[in-house]
Amino acid sequence: MDQPDSVTISVTPTIAAKLLIPLLGKLHTSLPDIKLHTLATEAVSDFDRDQVDIAVRLTKKSFPENLEAQLLFRQELIVVASPFLVQDLTLPLKPEQLISMPLLHDAHDNWPKFLNTNVKLSGLVFSQTTLALDAALSGQGIALACRAFVDEEIKSGKLVQVVSEIMTIEPSYYLVRKKSSHSNTTVNKIWQWCIEYLGTN
Repeated sequence: MDQPDSVTISVTPTIAAKLLIPLLGKLHTSLPDIKLHTLATEAVSDFDRDQVDIAVRLTKKSFPENLEAQLLFRQELIVVASPFLVQDLTLPLKPEQLISMPLLHDAHDNWPKFLNTNVKLSGLVFSQTTLALDAALSGQGIALACRAFVDEEIKSGKLVQVVSEIMTIEPSYYLVRKKSSHSNTTVNKIWQWCIEYLGTN
């Protein structure tokens, strides 16, 4: 029986928007005969029920025996904003200066940990990191995000890092799939491509 030429990958909406979609052109160039189906969801997909071949999961390094996992990148949190928002300020700012500024929050709610404060922080709240980053890009406030999600925007000048402090936290982002006694060449190719292009470890 011929192996399928399609692979389903489960990722968070932020992984899809900030990492995977911008690289789909390279994927097509590298593996033109493989059709990649992307399932973007915050829920943890079930490999069998959802017919998922590969997943990117934010998790600690503790996996069942039936799963294979590869570290893609750690959560290295940095503070970013549109250069237009901070153009009149002297960078880098000190973390304590951020408390009085318009902060953008996501579901991970890492601002209190980053700022080491129990003070109630004001600002806009979003259900997904990608939405908070879109708000930052449009100059609505200051975002705290994993470096991997903002590298390209920083390189292009659309975002700037506004404090020098960096915080690395757990859990980390892993590439995960079910172990199998039958090797699937198509899935293996996508697995290796993800390690090469999505991973920064």
